[in-house]
Amino acid sequence: MFTLLSVAAVAWTVITGIVRLDLLDNAVQVRLTECHQEGGGRAGSHSVCSGPQVGDETRTVEIQYEGQPGEVVRAAQKPWDSYDPVETGFVAWGIWVLVPVVCLMATAGFGVLTGREICRVRQQFRGHDRVSGARSGHGDDDDGSSGAVAPV
Repeated sequence: MFTLLSVAAVAWTVITGIVRLDLLDNAVQVRLTECHQEGGGRAGSHSVCSGPQVGDETRTVEIQYEGQPGEVVRAAQKPWDSYDPVETGFVAWGIWVLVPVVCLMATAGFGVLTGREICRVRQQFRGHDRVSGARSGHGDDDDGSSGAVAPV
């Protein structure tokens, strides 16, 4: 189960990294007209801003971003239709390159552990079949003793 969750984490971090770094070069510019806080509770709140896409004023884009009205921001669309702000700094590149690598290493580790567990279970199953289904190779008169005579 951890292996499958790790594969999903790798996929999510790769897709998010591609979007956040705008590696597909499909970012749009958004002129922020409104920003407000959403959420709360345990997870905390986050700022959400929205505004029209520059060049297509009829289309409104909403992004999770700590911004101010009037600011123009580059945002890229994720496959699930939400937008993320494009990050261009060195730290952002480091994060969005390293996070998928770390997730991939965790996936490999969980995969190795899963493979070992599968092999262990198979060996136990095969061993169980041999004991219950076949003779051990010892004679019928074998009582488990080594045959040596103990001194008196």
